[in-house]
Amino acid sequence: MKKIIVTTAMMLCACSINAASVEVALDTNPDRENSGSYRYVDNLLQSLKEKGWQTNVFARDTIGSEEERVARVRSGTLNVSLSRYTAAAQFVPEMQVLQLPYTFKSVDHQYGFFAKSDYLDDINKRLASEGLRVLAVLPTGAFLGIFNREKPIETVNDMLGLRMRALDSNQLNMFEMMGASGVIVPLSEVSNALKTGIVDGYINASSVPLMFDQTNLLHYFTDAKLIMSARLALASQYWWDNLSIEEKEQFTASSMEAQAEVFDWVNQSEKRHKKMLIEAGIEVYEPTEEDIATFKSALSGMNQFVKGVSDERIEQLQKMVNDYQP
Repeated sequence: MKKIIVTTAMMLCACSINAASVEVALDTNPDRENSGSYRYVDNLLQSLKEKGWQTNVFARDTIGSEEERVARVRSGTLNVSLSRYTAAAQFVPEMQVLQLPYTFKSVDHQYGFFAKSDYLDDINKRLASEGLRVLAVLPTGAFLGIFNREKPIETVNDMLGLRMRALDSNQLNMFEMMGASGVIVPLSEVSNALKTGIVDGYINASSVPLMFDQTNLLHYFTDAKLIMSARLALASQYWWDNLSIEEKEQFTASSMEAQAEVFDWVNQSEKRHKKMLIEAGIEVYEPTEEDIATFKSALSGMNQFVKGVSDERIEQLQKMVNDYQP
């Protein structure tokens, strides 16, 4: 009997030692009700724990900036990082096409394309040589609208004179086409840039000021639905390659379930987030179709700023996206 007990204990110990594991670096505060990327991680890790995985989470910015986390993922010293979309698009330029204004018609359209097409499989073949793998494209919230502290925005003409925080050079071009100007500001410095007047506002999902406690720095929100909201669950290819086939299948199933729940949450939570903005003192404007048309018209030439991608490939990708409309 003692031998059986000892053997069983040893087996349990071995199982624990050999259990699959994953370490994830967060990009936001742990807030399920306002952060789509955190909600995905929370869903994912709960599911993996039920399957016997060992999990570890690093709080936002505790192991480095956006760039440092991506470098860790590429080197294989970090398993997964919640990162900005350009972390992968810098290596696969055609991914920029999917962030052109008004590419997707709805949140369901965005989900259908990324979850049901084989596009990410194609992307991951190209990212493998960079040590990266996209596990999921995640909304932080609904499509990006316009936040600012200076004036109400109804049509694109109202953007004139505003100085907006830009994420990258593409957004600089976009603001210029709308009659505004842009300043590239890292995520960690956005609040200070708003406080000091370096920028007047930014484009983001309605949940973002709630998530980062910025509602006191902004006064107006226009739900212009400019661009899809997208963060990446970005994995180390080295870590992925060292998982067994069964572990990859377990992880993929948990990831897909987590992603689907987040997209459902976005559709259900958007009205609540707008209500919370209003309660926080931010004026919310719902543009008419005529209002939206002014933004679409001003931004119709954004294709020209997609570098390293032929016009033919841009058209091909846009047609592919349209095929996944609900």
